[in-house]
Amino acid sequence: MSTHDRETLGAYALGVLDDAEVRAVDAHLTGCADCRRELDELEAMKQTLGDVPPEAFLDGPPDGGDLLLQRTLRQVRTEKARDVRQHRMLVAAAVVALVAATLGGGVVLGRRTAPAVVGAPPTPSASAPASQVYTGTDPVTHATMTVRVTPAKGWVRVNAKVDGVQAGLRCQLVVVDRSGNRVVAGSWLTPGTQSSVDGSALVARGDVASVDVVTFDNEKLISVPVV
Repeated sequence: MSTHDRETLGAYALGVLDDAEVRAVDAHLTGCADCRRELDELEAMKQTLGDVPPEAFLDGPPDGGDLLLQRTLRQVRTEKARDVRQHRMLVAAAVVALVAATLGGGVVLGRRTAPAVVGAPPTPSASAPASQVYTGTDPVTHATMTVRVTPAKGWVRVNAKVDGVQAGLRCQLVVVDRSGNRVVAGSWLTPGTQSSVDGSALVARGDVASVDVVTFDNEKLISVPVV
């Protein structure tokens, strides 16, 4: 992914890309603040749908639904015979269109998901948990790090800005849980004394104890506690 692509971000948010595609999106997100904001919005929109799977919407919206959503769903149904990746992308696009239509135009989600409610409007769903920022400096290596931890459903997304690290080091961004288990969230070759890296780890937000930067030789450069 080399340019801003909403459909690809939608597929990324839904977790339907293969490993190579995920790596390409991760690399793009590292240097694109606009796409990171777009991804945060897609994650928040996806959360409003709860646990309803994308397939639940493939029969189309109710009569009078959003025209863009109808066209997208129609294309999903007609493209089923084509390659798997294209179908995944179309499903992702359908879900993105569905969320936009639901939030922006009040379209009923579908006949199968829930009956229409007559009377008072539903209580708005709670907003997505906010990300938090932590900073620290290692007294020995003098490396500093500012790390943003963004909670997701059972995992976390992390963005770290590291300063004071020697150029050319092979480093890993590691999320440490409260039992001492270590999950590698990302790795990179330091381009200079300053680095910025994005990653994710399958650790629940409440279980995160620290975010560390270690070399491939297992030398800890800095550890920032997360509370």
